[in-house]
Parts: sequence; structure tokens; C-alpha cells
Amino acid sequence: MNVSISDYGAYIGGDLQTAAIQQALDAVFLAGGGTVRIPRGIWRTGGLRLRSNTTLYLETGAILEGSRDPEQYLAFLEDTLEPVDAAATADQQRSVDPCSRWNNALIRAIDAEDIAIIGEPGSYINGMNCFDPSGEEEYRGPHAINMQRCKNIRLEGYTIYSSSNWAHAIFIAEDITIRHVTVYGGHDGFDVRTCDRVLVEDCAFYTGDDGVAGFDNYDVTVRRCLFNTACSALRFGGTKVLVEDCRGWAPAAFGFRGDLSQEQKAAGVQANEGCRHNTLNVFLYYCDFRAEIRHTPGDIVIRNCTFENADNLFDLCFNGKDCWCLNRSLADITFENCRVTGLCRPMTVWGDEEERITLRVKDSLLAAREDSADIALAQLKNFDRIEFERVTIEGFRDPHFVRLSEGEICVEGCTPIRVQAGDPQ
Repeated sequence: MNVSISDYGAYIGGDLQTAAIQQALDAVFLAGGGTVRIPRGIWRTGGLRLRSNTTLYLETGAILEGSRDPEQYLAFLEDTLEPVDAAATADQQRSVDPCSRWNNALIRAIDAEDIAIIGEPGSYINGMNCFDPSGEEEYRGPHAINMQRCKNIRLEGYTIYSSSNWAHAIFIAEDITIRHVTVYGGHDGFDVRTCDRVLVEDCAFYTGDDGVAGFDNYDVTVRRCLFNTACSALRFGGTKVLVEDCRGWAPAAFGFRGDLSQEQKAAGVQANEGCRHNTLNVFLYYCDFRAEIRHTPGDIVIRNCTFENADNLFDLCFNGKDCWCLNRSLADITFENCRVTGLCRPMTVWGDEEERITLRVKDSLLAAREDSADIALAQLKNFDRIEFERVTIEGFRDPHFVRLSEGEICVEGCTPIRVQAGDPQ
């Protein structure tokens, strides 16, 4: 079945077209599946639900524009076609509850299979920086796309602007492919948690927060992507993760919106010069308690990547102080054939005393920012082994590691690196 939303009464104008667009989606689902087409024009809507065997297809010039009223994203709670269990919504901030306010989205899917959102060049999803004083941090509104317990997901071709929270929030899902998608502004670009077999390819993340994020994931590939982010390019945890042929740079075009005043957030201001625009980390390890870690985190490889003006290459701080790094530490990570310049903070390599980390950096270049020549390369604690092989180190006046606990350090074919004992406290 192939229909246009216009066939169900949707029209371009000032009114929300939520009911007509949802009617088209439901009709295709009830017919056994097919495609719902959004033609050229600006189509204003509240929250929509994508169901199994359905493709939402945006034609060139189509703009799906979200409402700036956060209450317009709650219709799924009254869904009679596929009712949801909303009994667990008392804690409106809980991201683990698919029906919580935090999981509101412009497009959402719950317990769906074989679903897709496809956009032709010049198609857009605009979150409008919807302000929700009852949302996360008292301002974040719905995600652009939220999918829970879904299988066989295809995302391709569209551009997301000004997502009120994450552009993509996908949890407990399998077989996800996202290609040729661009994200401008908003918050995180692409988040997955407890997901298996994920491919992120040829995407561009110009975000005010993290680029690609999530944890408890298995078999993930991120390839040929661009990162221009005001937090971490990769804030991630998982097992069997490959990041290759990617490029990142700072300052970020879109700043971190959390630095805006409440009045500016309410007005939908994207960002200003006072917002953070620096990339904090190339890779920040992520593991909180919203999910049980199913596999030993590790076998993470970042190769053939370039990052310009990144504050830090790698951050693992399993010291009990950071809420995003409390669950289970990382076993091993490798950076290979990478070029990272503009460093101004030492790596933190602080693993679990009972499950120590191995860090490998091979055939790479690390260069300090001009005003940061005296920083250490890394602070090391609860590590099993550190390997630096054929690493060129530039701009560091005295390249050194600060070792806070015992562990093996192997440096071969590199700029000389001194090891300095530090205060284990």
C-alpha cells in the first residue's frame, strides 16, 4: 500500500496535522504494510506513532515540523489500535520507561518490526526546540525519533533540525541501519542502548551535545561519519564496536543549549556565543545503571580517524563520581592510525580495580594545543596494560604518563614518554 498523507485530509496550513498523518500511518499498518508519503511542504504535527511494516517517506521539500507545545506528544497514551501500558509513568523522567514523558518523540515506535524513515535529498524533520518545563533539566522536550523494542530499522536520507532532546533515541532494538542522515543543532545525534547489530554510515552530526552515544550495545559499526559536536564525538559503551574513517573538528557550529538562560530556552533559541562550543572528548566511556550490561565491554577499535581541536582523546573515569560511568568498566580499547590535534587535557584511564583496562594507541599522531604543552599524556589507574606503538607526539614539552597504580606500560617506536608516579588518592 502506498499513500500520501494528503489522501487522508492533511493540508499545509497553520493547524496541526497530527490526526490526518496518524490516520494514514494506521491505514497502511492495518492493510499489512506499505509506505506513507509526505509531499513537499511544511506539515505541522504533534507526536506520531510508526507501526510494523511501515515506511514513512519524506519527498524532496517535505518538512515535518513538530509542535512547540509539549502536550501535543502524548496521544500515544490513548492509542486504541495498539494500546500501551502507561502504568509505570509516575516517574516522568525515567528513560527506561517507554511511556514516560522523557521518551516523548515527534516520531515514535514501540514493539514494531520492519520499519523505516526514508528521506529524499532536501527533506527535513524539525523539532523546533520544543520547550518542556516538565522535561529533562526543566527544558528538554521530545526527541525527534524514539524507538523501543523494535527490530529491523532503516533510517536514511533526511535531515533533522533543532531536536528538542536527542535526534534519535533507540533502545532495546535489533538490526538498525542509519545512512546519509544529517543532524543540525539540538542535543545528541544518535543514541542506542541495549541494541544489537547497528550500522551508522555516511552520517553527519553537527550537534550541541554528543554525536553518537549509548551503552550496552553489541556489534556496532560507525563508518565515514562527520562529527562537529559541543560535547563528545563518541560517548559510548559496548562490545565489538568499530569506528573507522571518521572526521571530527571543533569549534562546534551549534553550542550546548544547557548554557542558555531559561528564558532563551523557552523561546527556542538554538544557542549563542556564551554556550560551550568545544569538543570535550573524542571518546568518553559510558555505562550507567539504566540497563544491565549484557557482555563484557570491550573489543572497541577506533581506526583511520582524524579529530581536530579535540580537548581530549579518551576518558574512562570509573571512580564512582561520574553518574555516566558507574555500572561496569571497559576491558579494552584501541586507537589505530588516528590523528588527533589540539589536545588540552590528559587522557583519564581509570578502570575498575577488579576488571582492569588495556589501552592501545598505534600508528597515530597526538598533538597538544599551543597553550597546553605542559599537560600529561594520560593519568593511569587500575589498568592492566598501556601500549603506545609508533605514536608521534607533538607539542608536549615533556610527554609523560602519571601512573597512580601498578600496571604494565609498553612504549615502542614512539617519541620518548616518561612515566611519573602520582598520588594514588
